[in-house]
Amino acid sequence: MKLPPLPNTSLLGRLGLVLTSTMAIVAGFALASVLFVVLLIAGLAAGGWLWWQYRRIVNHARRAAPGIIEGDYTVEPAQPLLEDQRTPARRTASNHHHGPQR
Repeated sequence: MKLPPLPNTSLLGRLGLVLTSTMAIVAGFALASVLFVVLLIAGLAAGGWLWWQYRRIVNHARRAAPGIIEGDYTVEPAQPLLEDQRTPARRTASNHHHGPQR
């Protein structure tokens, strides 16, 4: 399919097209920059508000429970570990050492 030929435009028409295209591109960049700055300020404001609320909650928690001591701890088993009774050699060796005395 053959496209119809484009109409010949005058020098003034081409100059106007270049000028309006350039203005549209500059306006797009300006609008994108303004939108970026507005969203950046809104994000910083929201982040600052969240930080302030976190700080307030931490201070409230410290005042509510001042006796909390931070540190490491180890969980000890509640019952002694059970022996593995699947190996008979180990069981008979323990009977020889703890058998009845003569």
